[in-house]
Amino acid sequence: MAQKPLTYKQKSGIAFIEQDDPPFIKEMKKKMGYKEPPKLEDKFEDEGPSDFDDAQTELLRMKEEDRPQVVVLDPETDLSREELNKELVHKQKEEDDKKIAEGKIVFKKPVKRHTTEDAKEDVKEKKKKEEVKQPDSRLLSFGDDEEEDE
Repeated sequence: MAQKPLTYKQKSGIAFIEQDDPPFIKEMKKKMGYKEPPKLEDKFEDEGPSDFDDAQTELLRMKEEDRPQVVVLDPETDLSREELNKELVHKQKEEDDKKIAEGKIVFKKPVKRHTTEDAKEDVKEKKKKEEVKQPDSRLLSFGDDEEEDE
């Protein structure tokens, strides 16, 4: 007997129902320490209050010249600029480790580093290019040939 094709109404009524894993598979996953991969629904969940409201994380995101000025009145109790930078780096590292542990890894664009040596090399390369360009401008001069014939 040939089956009749489904009508549009019947096709639209079809839905996938995800069932839980059988108990023995759950037990095996638990023993192995298996962690479920993130699902599409997890991406749209509300994460709650943002961590960006913290004053220390705000300091981390500021450029160094925009940060508040550090004044050391008592060297024993006050933080110096170097100590503050070390503390901020330490906090950033802890925050990154925490995000990695939670599985919320954020990739950042690497910061370009320019040194004085690179700048000097760039200047030298530009000078070399300018020197090479000058002789090339005289290659297609037709007026010089006519003057030589006379």
